[in-house]
Amino acid sequence: MFWMLESAQRILGFSRREVERMSRERLDSDREGSSSGKFYRDYLPNVNKIYCCVYCQAHLAFHNDIISKSFHGSQGRAYLFNDVVNIKTGPAEERILLTGRHSVADISCANCQTVLGWKYEFAFERSQKYKEGKFIIETVHMVKDNGWDLQF
Repeated sequence: MFWMLESAQRILGFSRREVERMSRERLDSDREGSSSGKFYRDYLPNVNKIYCCVYCQAHLAFHNDIISKSFHGSQGRAYLFNDVVNIKTGPAEERILLTGRHSVADISCANCQTVLGWKYEFAFERSQKYKEGKFIIETVHMVKDNGWDLQF
């Protein structure tokens, strides 16, 4: 990645700080659901078990970021994650789910635009507040990658 930064500096005449700022701004806009511009793909390190998009193999989340496997989406089982990458978030809307009323935003793969699940923006019930800012990804849209077969 460092060589790309140096190339951009040399070709475009920007300082390193300007290139880093522009990269952060583009990444932030992509994560917030902006559909314009180039997509910056995050690669998760190969040291952990990870989940990928079943359609395009874009990395989505670490196995260690799973909070719960006891969720259900419209297409079956789903996992609640603490953090995910390579997604775009749609507009928030109120929905009545099995656990009550929530404000949620659909999340899609930033690479292939497949809707993967949703992000909990706001929980109206006190007992559901732990879900705020967390992500649901349906298992039909994920595939395991990296080190699942290794014996320790």
